[in-house]
Amino acid sequence: MKNILNKYVYLSLFLALSLVISSCSDDDNFGSDAPKVIPIVTAINGETVAFIGDTYTYTLKTYRGGSEYIWSVTGAEIQPIDGRKDQVNVVFTQFDQPVSLSVYELAFNGKSSDPITLGITVFGTPCNWTIEMQDSYGDGWNGASLSFTFDGFDGGEFSLDGASLSQGVAVPDGSVVEVSFNSGDWDEEITFQIYDGNGTLVYEAGPTPPIGSVLSMTNSCP
Repeated sequence: MKNILNKYVYLSLFLALSLVISSCSDDDNFGSDAPKVIPIVTAINGETVAFIGDTYTYTLKTYRGGSEYIWSVTGAEIQPIDGRKDQVNVVFTQFDQPVSLSVYELAFNGKSSDPITLGITVFGTPCNWTIEMQDSYGDGWNGASLSFTFDGFDGGEFSLDGASLSQGVAVPDGSVVEVSFNSGDWDEEITFQIYDGNGTLVYEAGPTPPIGSVLSMTNSCP
């Protein structure tokens, strides 16, 4: 009986050793799968709107540890990040439209992915415009508002709660500013004036301002 148990122990040890050797052999042959690796980059995550002087970090999606990632940019500067192949900092130093940030994967098998590109809108350094808003009845604009866009991007919506208000708006230098009036319940009580960054009156309306686009101009900061 003792001999049978010894044989069983020896057999178990032999099987375990065989599994270890087989596992090591599989690891050694991992390189044979290298041609099957297909490099791919699916997206770049980061800001799509920036001001001159801003620095933002961009991160790629779908990262492979053994690969190299080749970044490039037009209209800005790239700063590599130590120890991070999947991230770069981009410094926006000039007013150049459009800015394009691209990256592609170069895999360890020599294959490369198609590049993927992120478009970034860069605005000039902003200056403050001023909206002076009044309501003759004193109870606010009752749902009416002014909407600002800069080169088509949302610049905010502004309204009045009370009799009067002076509101500052940061408007990018060099951008096309468009202002629209959105109607409320008592437009006949509403007046307003808009001043640019130089303090110049560029538009005024009311009572009963026209509905829709009321102003479109290129901003020039002092």
